[in-house]
Amino acid sequence: MRLPCILTIAALLRASGQPRNATTAQARRRLQGGGVTAVVITVHNALASTIDCLEALVATARGSVRLKVVLVLDNCDGPTTASLTTWSRRRGRQDDVVVLTNHSSYSLAANEGLRAALHAEDVDAVALLNSDTVPSTGWLHGLRRVLFSPPTDDDLADAFAAADVDENEMVTATELANYRLHPGEDAEFFEKLKPYDKNGDGALTWPEVCPEATDVPVRGCDDRDWACAARDADDDVAGLLPPRLAAVGALSNAASYQTVPWPTPRNRRERRAVRGWNVVALPAGWTPETAARAARLGATGRRADAGLLNGFCMLLSRDAIDAVGLLDEATYPGGYGEENDWAVRARRAGWGLAVVPGVHLFHAKTQSYSIERRQELKLIARENSRAKWSHGEVGLAERLLKRSPHLSLARHVAELQYTGWRAKALAAAPAAALVLVEGGAQPPDWLQNAAAVRRNARLFVRSCVVGAVDVDTCADYLVAPVFDYVVSTGPKGKTTAEAISRCHPNVVHVDGARQRPSVLDVHAPRVRSSQAPRRGAAAAAAAAAMDFPALYHMANP
Repeated sequence: MRLPCILTIAALLRASGQPRNATTAQARRRLQGGGVTAVVITVHNALASTIDCLEALVATARGSVRLKVVLVLDNCDGPTTASLTTWSRRRGRQDDVVVLTNHSSYSLAANEGLRAALHAEDVDAVALLNSDTVPSTGWLHGLRRVLFSPPTDDDLADAFAAADVDENEMVTATELANYRLHPGEDAEFFEKLKPYDKNGDGALTWPEVCPEATDVPVRGCDDRDWACAARDADDDVAGLLPPRLAAVGALSNAASYQTVPWPTPRNRRERRAVRGWNVVALPAGWTPETAARAARLGATGRRADAGLLNGFCMLLSRDAIDAVGLLDEATYPGGYGEENDWAVRARRAGWGLAVVPGVHLFHAKTQSYSIERRQELKLIARENSRAKWSHGEVGLAERLLKRSPHLSLARHVAELQYTGWRAKALAAAPAAALVLVEGGAQPPDWLQNAAAVRRNARLFVRSCVVGAVDVDTCADYLVAPVFDYVVSTGPKGKTTAEAISRCHPNVVHVDGARQRPSVLDVHAPRVRSSQAPRRGAAAAAAAAAMDFPALYHMANP
């Protein structure tokens, strides 16, 4: 019996799966048809960080994504209210909405924002965004793309592995009920799995939920050659594969299990410096955009199945809000816990949740409330959750997020990107290229001509030798993706570059076997020598910045 290969830290996986045509067309219409995304930002003072958030939000909103800002000013002081009530007008944004409330409660104020956002019929998704975040380029497009995309066979494989808690290659009715956050409802889920239980043993095996298609081409980083036979678009495979997602979340430097890399405060002083939060400090020279770029390059194209989503950034579909309802302000009047409650309700209603590893938002963690008040609110919320979900639903949902192999991989890749020469390379320029020189072959003329190769602050370039038996200098460069472009100069390099691009779809392969690629064209002035990267032993492969934004943003819209 052959089970699907599930993502591990050792295998960087990516595959497109087998989407259903009707649902794929609907998702394409969602993305290209111009549905409006309303971004609800609930504010309780902290004016400076809110302005930073708003300016970054507008600056990064481009392309086909239509944006509407809904500002909820909840019991703010005079200066904050005066500044933010006129912010949209000063920016010439006519469709934005400002809501004034006096709740001193996140859940009540956020619900006011949701109602205001949904008042417009052209809004098809609503983002709940903390006011102390810094949105990054492409974040909203990246979240929308996953939110409105149909599930794939790889998502089914992830769900099967997550439900199979005891790892015996079978999913029982009890495991299925727990996976869907319906503990104790084994009888109902026994009936759900019956149509798929071909051998009548009361459990699901992988061949039963995924009858294999034939003549499937090899795909993915681990040479997978399987795919499931076609199924109906609304087939949820006994509850393992919700046809639609209710909400998606992002990675961050401070977002519980969605934090990359894993924060490790070494002592009480360091922990106190981040006001009781587990917060990852960005490496020297990095900006929030650098962290977002690192996440994009490290992403495998796979979504992470989740039971909960951190509330700092959640993109909710309008249909899911209509089906699940608003935040439970009665149980969580003081805030904290309301997003977990909504996520549990959504999964129990048959919807899916996911984290998008290719999207990263910086979270400043400003202090709208004191540490003491925050701890008090969290304690109240925890007790209220235990009372409402007395069968352990929240704990089961948290386990899904905690055990996600995709998030484990994202943290592992980030650990490599955030340290040593990789962190310096990512900080050196907005983009980077790695030139793969064929071992034992004559390097191309354009690479040997050092006079025609320059450096500047827009493109960081390194070269290495690939394919040689005794001299292969590329391995360390390719362990973790820090290069936006991998330029091949021959067949061995092309094979390597294409593999990297399959594993990490935001890494662009450029074929430079015949002529100097335009990605390395010289257009810009030199930078100071102190900013120049060190030369590799293989070749003098520093380059001037090409006019890279068109190609780069085509790959990273």
